[in-house]
Amino acid sequence: MDTSHEHDIVIAGGGMAGASLAVGLARAGFDVAIIEAIDRSADHQPSYDDRTLVINRASLNILTSLGILDDSLPRCPIRHIDVTRAHGFGHVRLDAAEHGIDHFGAVVVARELGNRLLTCLDETDGITEYCPERLETFQVDDDKQEVSIRLASGTRIRTWLLVAADGTGSNVRQSAGIASTLHDYHQSAMIFNVMARTNGNRASNDTAHERFTPAGPLAFLPQPEGRFGVVWIDSSDRIEEAMEFDDDELIARLEQRAAIGFRRFSHPGKRARYPLKLLRTPVPIGKRVVCIGNAANTVHPVSAQGFNLGLRDVAGLIDVLADAHDPGAPVWMARYVQARKADQADTVRYTDTLARAFTNPSLPFRVGTGLGLTAHALLPGLKRRLVTSAMGFREPISKLARER
Repeated sequence: MDTSHEHDIVIAGGGMAGASLAVGLARAGFDVAIIEAIDRSADHQPSYDDRTLVINRASLNILTSLGILDDSLPRCPIRHIDVTRAHGFGHVRLDAAEHGIDHFGAVVVARELGNRLLTCLDETDGITEYCPERLETFQVDDDKQEVSIRLASGTRIRTWLLVAADGTGSNVRQSAGIASTLHDYHQSAMIFNVMARTNGNRASNDTAHERFTPAGPLAFLPQPEGRFGVVWIDSSDRIEEAMEFDDDELIARLEQRAAIGFRRFSHPGKRARYPLKLLRTPVPIGKRVVCIGNAANTVHPVSAQGFNLGLRDVAGLIDVLADAHDPGAPVWMARYVQARKADQADTVRYTDTLARAFTNPSLPFRVGTGLGLTAHALLPGLKRRLVTSAMGFREPISKLARER
């Protein structure tokens, strides 16, 4: 027998963005439901894996404001950012102290943040989870001003607003007819953890390193006890080959790519790989449907902007809906688009430009990117803009992201 339920807002997808949004909306007084297909465990949820997440300062503020970030979550503050280039000139080093702050952001392991999010979902009143469960179909009733949802189990739900937080291939976005474009970079990211030393000493655990190579970026992100999370980007074919390297071969290839002085790698951990695509949704709304996070815009991981962009979507939507009696009404959806369009467009353009420019082998591009890095290193105005962007403070800044 079918059963029926009502909720103010239903979120399709319980990954990082969806779970954070559920906590924030429930604490703002909404009756929220999450539909998640995968059993609720940080060991099973795909986005709650061993990836190393760079959470910038604005995102740390958002997570703290939502009550998600607390002292129980292990993290390494980022006080320095070192950007170098292989086979070319240009080097930028950013120091938080030079800008009057203690840190630019922090590094956390996705699994640790996932565990914390699961705890918050359990402890926050006003959240109902349908899990494991799948959204089968939905229809918008204009007369009743609601969305009718049918789950795979036969359960029916009525809501004012359906949020698509179901990833790059979002079924909700596609079913709602929301226009988007998809570009395949034909690259993949291989991630794993490794011990590292610089010039014979243990590497600093407060410095994030990004190395631009002709094949793709290489990042070293600090973790506790001298470990680093490695993000190794290359063509999908070469990443598939690298996944099969034995540990000695992996370390040897890693040392070839790394900056001079960043050596003595050891104890590589389990490897995973992810295909890289660019999804752009210029207007991420439909009738009583809104897309956030990767379901709206999936970006290249260069400069670690993806999860941070999704958290800014979360904060922006919470801001807009704060005083909404009917959260799915067109006026609120239009305000959300207006609040988020510049940041989304700028972040997509920025990451895509970096991803393409630094792998372009032509001499003009090589000279241009080298000059760009040099200018950011030498000109205070450009460096300040780079720091502001790195910390996630793109206008308009949501209430949750502001400094306390």
